[in-house]
Amino acid sequence: MQNESDYIMRQIKAFAEGLGYMLSKNKNNTDTEIVFHMDEPLLPHQFELQQLIDKKQYAAAAKRLLSLRYAISETDFFKLGVWFYDTLNQRSDTELQQNNYSRAAIVAGLKQLQELQDGGDR
Repeated sequence: MQNESDYIMRQIKAFAEGLGYMLSKNKNNTDTEIVFHMDEPLLPHQFELQQLIDKKQYAAAAKRLLSLRYAISETDFFKLGVWFYDTLNQRSDTELQQNNYSRAAIVAGLKQLQELQDGGDR
């Protein structure tokens, strides 16, 4: 493997195995694996939308998303839209309804994104 010949990768692997050993306190476990989560950089306006979602202002967040259509690149807008609707889709129907939003609005938003992606009147 290429990682085995790379000095830095070997050092990281050794560090991870040592840390795993210390955390598990199991001397017989040699297959310890630690995965470091690498956060992807935020999309433009993602933090702003996340704040609205955290405040459970779903309709306001959806309206803000649509207002960004021409403010950012088409690719970023599409990625942001997919992230946004995926995030809302993880909420329960009850939570959505309590905050004046619906599963049908999520589906409609995704269809609108798909139409923009397919036909793109931009």
